[in-house]
Amino acid sequence: MNRRQFTASLGAAAFAQTKKAPNVLFIAVDDLNDWVQNFGGNPQSVTPNMVRLGARAIRFQRAYCNAPMCNPSRASLMTGLRPTTTGVYNNSDTWRDGAPDAVTLPEYFLNHGYRVLGCGKLYHNSQPDYHAFHEYLPETHSEAEAKAEGSHTPAKAAQGHFDWGPLDIADEEMEDYRYVRYTADVLSKKHDQPFFMACGFKKPHLPWYVPRKYFDKFKESDVKLPPYLANDLDDVPKSAILQGGLRDHARVTKNDEWQAAIRGYLAAINFCDTNVGRVLDALDKGPNAQDTIVVFWGDHGWQLGEKNMWRKFTLWERSCRAPLMIAAPGVNKTGADCGRVVEFVDLYPTMLDLCGLPPKAGLAGKSLVPLLKDPLRPWDGAGITSDGADKISIRTERWRYGRFPDGEELYDELADPNEWKNLAHHPEAMTAEQKKVRDTLAARLPKRENRTKHRAFEQLPGEEKKKLKGVPREGFAKG
Repeated sequence: MNRRQFTASLGAAAFAQTKKAPNVLFIAVDDLNDWVQNFGGNPQSVTPNMVRLGARAIRFQRAYCNAPMCNPSRASLMTGLRPTTTGVYNNSDTWRDGAPDAVTLPEYFLNHGYRVLGCGKLYHNSQPDYHAFHEYLPETHSEAEAKAEGSHTPAKAAQGHFDWGPLDIADEEMEDYRYVRYTADVLSKKHDQPFFMACGFKKPHLPWYVPRKYFDKFKESDVKLPPYLANDLDDVPKSAILQGGLRDHARVTKNDEWQAAIRGYLAAINFCDTNVGRVLDALDKGPNAQDTIVVFWGDHGWQLGEKNMWRKFTLWERSCRAPLMIAAPGVNKTGADCGRVVEFVDLYPTMLDLCGLPPKAGLAGKSLVPLLKDPLRPWDGAGITSDGADKISIRTERWRYGRFPDGEELYDELADPNEWKNLAHHPEAMTAEQKKVRDTLAARLPKRENRTKHRAFEQLPGEEKKKLKGVPREGFAKG
């Protein structure tokens, strides 16, 4: 019996839950950067419901993913382990190969007396870890949404899923609305045991197809472009550059669609915000509002032309920073900003701490409860983000240091928030203080990067895929 099986065998007996144990509403959003009104990324973004949540939460303004893409970021958050420990760096990786005995965050709650329910995108696409949930509404694609997308005229710069545009379709016909409906149903009922309800929204992931009314809120000619420096990439290591992101930018600018593309992202974010509001309405109107912790997180950032780049997959601020909000009744009294640096691996120990569950050995992060109680307290945090065993960065409140096979980066984030001047490009010109910072941050990076190459999940035999996915304990939820 391995560690994972042993932990599961303990079940609810491992921790005697009481009615005082708080519920958890765990909201994950795909590809949402800091273009949220109370995070300041883009003043044109319209997110009143995220603002509403932020008014009663601690808003972590410097929260960093541990990998700048879906699969490794989510696997790291859910296992509490860094990519440098598991070797899971890519979307194609079978994440269970890197963490075969890990007890994931939902599974830990299930093993300690919680009713665990999930819907939508929590893990990357086809690796949902179903067995860790009592019930799960899986990620699919609605027929109405697929039909509307099929009749859509692609943008001139479109390439694969890199596309945007309005759909003549009702919100209720969109896939994300299924997750709203399922989550709202859970929140509207009383439960005999505490619940962990995890809801994963797809938008604003590409393609940015959402109902027309969300596009109508943004006039293309009024859309402002992000801060931009044409020769921004001249002083960075070549391996730091995402070639696909460069090709996206070349197509967008060649076809004069930069504003149009940003409009699509803004519309998709506003659609997501509306769905978040529907979930919050269900919570507030139901019987669980006073004893439910709400956690809201985006899995990584997103670039929209900064550094001539689109998408994620890089180790700069735009890709690594993502919104994180935690509202814990009785712990944080009112909404406030926290400027301390935290990272996604901190969420696992934080949730155990908030819910009174036994601490778990071997987790990489640390509980954020002290910051929930006092967001201004001293904190020696750093955000470590990996994009492969040979590409890694570390972010503190003032500095970002990056190490690559062909060079280094060092940015003074206070003086240079757009990361336009790589101080490490000319080491001979660095001050003694900058050299000391570079060396200190380099020493804080993980000493051993797991270089194991994991199997590609989609290439596995069907029976092995099924085994790795796990089987929901009570079957798929219907919705």
